[in-house]
Amino acid sequence: MKAAIIGCGAIASRWVRSLLADGRIEITALVDPDQQAAQALAIRYGLSAACATTLTEALANAEADIVVNLTPPELHYAVSRSALAQGRHVLTEKPLALSLPDALDLVHLARERGLLLAVMHNRGADPDFLAFANRVRVGGRPPFVVIADTLVALPGPGFRSDQHLPVTTDLAVHAFDQVRALISAPPTEVTCTETATGFLAAHSSIAVITVHFADGSLFTYRGGYIVDQALRTDAGGAWRVEGRGFAARWAPDPARARRGPEAGPPAYQRCITAMVDALHQDDPLPVPAADNLASIALLDAALASAAHRFSVPVPEVPDARP
Repeated sequence: MKAAIIGCGAIASRWVRSLLADGRIEITALVDPDQQAAQALAIRYGLSAACATTLTEALANAEADIVVNLTPPELHYAVSRSALAQGRHVLTEKPLALSLPDALDLVHLARERGLLLAVMHNRGADPDFLAFANRVRVGGRPPFVVIADTLVALPGPGFRSDQHLPVTTDLAVHAFDQVRALISAPPTEVTCTETATGFLAAHSSIAVITVHFADGSLFTYRGGYIVDQALRTDAGGAWRVEGRGFAARWAPDPARARRGPEAGPPAYQRCITAMVDALHQDDPLPVPAADNLASIALLDAALASAAHRFSVPVPEVPDARP
């Protein structure tokens, strides 16, 4: 199959490397308003892909069965919907959309058209984190108090310096995937504040998010884009869980990345491989993004809370099964 990649920023290299390593997808178009970014990506990986400034231009001039959506989060819904409406499968970076109604619209449209719609969820699918979540489920008894800290030091702001609530939309959404593996009860209420700390850097921002769950569990998330490398955590976060007679901690093992091939591919590459696997299934194609709707419900509530400065109920996720 042939793919057009839209968005040629820093994250595009990760996707290109994974797709080239897989070998089942040919990259035929690179799309970005910044043509220098698209051309630089093509040169770096030896791609013969056509470079375009818009998705419409790319699909008119290059063969593409798939659109890989790597645009900033506020563009995800519009780009993914346009691609689906034009009959292309969509593999998208997180978040699927910034609101639950938009995410549901994409899922329904993909099902109607018989197209694949899959979203990156590498932190929630990390095998080490899932092993930790299993330890919590086996050894603990809810309700739980879950605390996660994620402080990421970026070499450059990229699109985040112009993004509204960058930590909530681009970083905390990972934690929403992760906490769903720890707490099975439905979330009921979210309180979120995010404060820009521009005195550190244009993209620096700190968010504090609290989620209440129906079983009494409580999740507190503290995340931010910072500057000082010495203060950072791993992007997977530092997690603590406490229940009745139970306590556990988890953070990614920094030595794992140094163990080489025997450690297995990173979680993001596993996710991309799973997306490509799904493309090669017999019809009807699945819509894996439907499994991500619960995370988008949390994001929806968090963004509303941050905008209005009060707690917001988590919208109910309707049954999106076919």
